[in-house]
Amino acid sequence: MLIKALMSVSEEVAMGNYREADKLFELTDESRFPSDITRLAEAFGMMIVQLEAREQRLEALVESLKISNSMLEATNQRLYEANIGMLETLGNAIAKRDSDTSSHNYRVTLYSIKISEMMAMDGDSIRGLIKGAFLHDLGKIAISDRILLKPGKLTEEEFRIMKSHVSHGADIVDNYPWLHDSLDVVLYHHEKYNGRGYLRCLKGEEIPLKARIFCIADVFDALTSVRPYKEAFPFDMSVAILTRERGSHFDPDILDIFLEQAQQLHTDFCRAPLEFLKRTLNGFLDKYFHAPEAQSL
Repeated sequence: MLIKALMSVSEEVAMGNYREADKLFELTDESRFPSDITRLAEAFGMMIVQLEAREQRLEALVESLKISNSMLEATNQRLYEANIGMLETLGNAIAKRDSDTSSHNYRVTLYSIKISEMMAMDGDSIRGLIKGAFLHDLGKIAISDRILLKPGKLTEEEFRIMKSHVSHGADIVDNYPWLHDSLDVVLYHHEKYNGRGYLRCLKGEEIPLKARIFCIADVFDALTSVRPYKEAFPFDMSVAILTRERGSHFDPDILDIFLEQAQQLHTDFCRAPLEFLKRTLNGFLDKYFHAPEAQSL
């Protein structure tokens, strides 16, 4: 009976029911039970005490880990907000200097995201594309106003200097690890599919995919928007120009994908107020930068 009592208490403890452990201490009474039983009960009792202590330490550790994880999540959130704020500030600063509006950056980023989603790109690539789209012209900060804001045609030397903005932009973002995945867009968005772009004269699929996507978004917005040197072209004329450059300036497959929804994108974003563009982009930022796989900022 005593052995069965020990076994019964042990089974209860194994299931986490420590309330039954008191029965063990009754069996340690040497005046009532054989010494073998009392020693065995004492051994079981010490084992249970150690198990309880270990369990309490584990519970304390789990609670500490929860607190640490909560603090890490809060730090990640602050870092995310700082990175996104920096992204918008840098992009908007150069956009306003170049065209007196930051709407361009929001539109080309939204167009780029829509194209990438139509192509079922992975989240990492889309995040890099978003960063690059917003910072694509960052290097223009190194170009003088005399050239950047010149209303007429640039001379050959002025155009040579203007083209250098892509390498200036790449130098800037290369110094910030969080922006490294934007380099494809910043450095190669003026390459052309036929190899006649700049600076590297890359051709076809030598041009990174993100840059081939962004190139279409950038030119479409340039055509359909008011610029200091031109009025906005009508949608049909803009599409005709893009189509004419299919396979020469633009990747034909990506252009075809874009043209499937170009009318809807033009309707949604081309004349949309800046606040609407910001809200829409913020929705995509939440989607692509707040997802679990995006937490390592």
